Amino acid sequence: MAWEMWLRGDFLVPHLNGASYSHKPPLLFWLMQAGWAVFGVNDWWPRLVGPLAALANLVLLRRLAQALWPERRGVAGLAPWILISTLLWTLFASSTMFDVLLTDCVLLVLLGVLAAARGGGWQAWGLAGLGLGLGILAKGPVVLLHVLPTAVAVGFWADRRRPTYSNWSLGVIGAVLVGAALALSWAIPAAQAGGEEYGRAILWHQTADRTVGTKIHTRSPFWYLLFLPLFLFPWGYAPQFWRNLRAKRLGEDAGARFCLIWFGATFVVFSAVPSKQIHYLLPAMPAFALFAARVWDESAQVRSRYSEMVIPGLLLAVGAFLLAMPTIPGLAKWSWVRALQADWGASVLLIAGGLGLWTWHRQRLSPFAAAAAVVLSVAIGFVCFFRDNGAAYDLSPTARQVKNFADTGVPCAYAGNYQGQLNFLGKLTRPLPVIPAERAKAWAAEHPDGYLVSLENQPPGGEFLVQRHREYWLVVRRADRVGEIKAL
Repeated sequence: MAWEMWLRGDFLVPHLNGASYSHKPPLLFWLMQAGWAVFGVNDWWPRLVGPLAALANLVLLRRLAQALWPERRGVAGLAPWILISTLLWTLFASSTMFDVLLTDCVLLVLLGVLAAARGGGWQAWGLAGLGLGLGILAKGPVVLLHVLPTAVAVGFWADRRRPTYSNWSLGVIGAVLVGAALALSWAIPAAQAGGEEYGRAILWHQTADRTVGTKIHTRSPFWYLLFLPLFLFPWGYAPQFWRNLRAKRLGEDAGARFCLIWFGATFVVFSAVPSKQIHYLLPAMPAFALFAARVWDESAQVRSRYSEMVIPGLLLAVGAFLLAMPTIPGLAKWSWVRALQADWGASVLLIAGGLGLWTWHRQRLSPFAAAAAVVLSVAIGFVCFFRDNGAAYDLSPTARQVKNFADTGVPCAYAGNYQGQLNFLGKLTRPLPVIPAERAKAWAAEHPDGYLVSLENQPPGGEFLVQRHREYWLVVRRADRVGEIKAL
């Protein structure tokens, strides 16, 4: 979509393969355009947008920790380490997705809300409004679900200087209006430029249909509970965390209450919404990181070396599991699992062993050492995964061939559900024609010298071009072999 924005010179209405795209607002695409305006069109800048947004998460998290506990400098130093090594966050931090960018906006809003609760006045509400507006431009009004419950519950987390209900309500409404005004400064011109149907989609259906009447990613209200142990890995498993939590009455800490309400309200609200994906909870992970850093900042006495070995032991178990994955029947059916080599699991075992020896020697688990071990394990995992499976995620061969067809005037179309994944890779300057799979024979009759691209479950033989795409196969075949198409 960023590529099509660039081609069209249209920075109001995102397009996907020539059609207006209403599912997401344009902030992520604008950031890609900004880099291209400076460095020229390339493929490395769009890859950096997500990680740079993740880096901003850490900076804003530190600022929020300083605001919550100005007298506890250790919390501000530790919180980014905990966030960067919490499994859910670190798995998505380097991805090109909307949720890490949305997390920056949530942090901005809550910095403003916290400042307002401590007498910051309209400047604080202005910051909250700015964060809301950017959040709407990043992923839509869903940002309100992440922040409004915490803002409304000010009476439960604010310290003794609690604002009056009327003043606080006016501030919240004012911030929402500022955010709405910022978002509408794009949405209204975009609705006028994109037409009536596009306008209805971005102004209403994008939010209402996805939160109430959606059939996309619909799951049980208890679905997130199944993944909670992974969300909190590894810090939720540390005995020192639970010892410190029992040792102090953190309910009397306004900052701790703020984090608990933020995380708990987000978890409950998104559990109630029908559409669920794991990464939807990414903007709540800073709340857990802040709370865990505050708990870890207490100085409960270490009772046993063995209890400090839980996180190294869990990391050891992860390494063993990675080594065994290709031999586990339920997992070995996946091609990416079968392609894994032993060095990934062996590397994690070595890291876990080093962390265990260090912890045993020091007689206490260092949260900084544990964080470094987890991040290093995940980084090695990415390297090993894409070394072994990278070809299944690189569609350049097919994209180059489609580009060659376009340049030489050879008819080419995509049969099935196309997501625009070849347009930027092939630097296509015109939309790729898309047809339903059932119309493939009619299209072939009209274009006997053409080629069809399709995504299929099994690799066919004798076709013009076949390449793996994740667990499927991307196939380019001549029109005279259209009868072989078994598109998904």
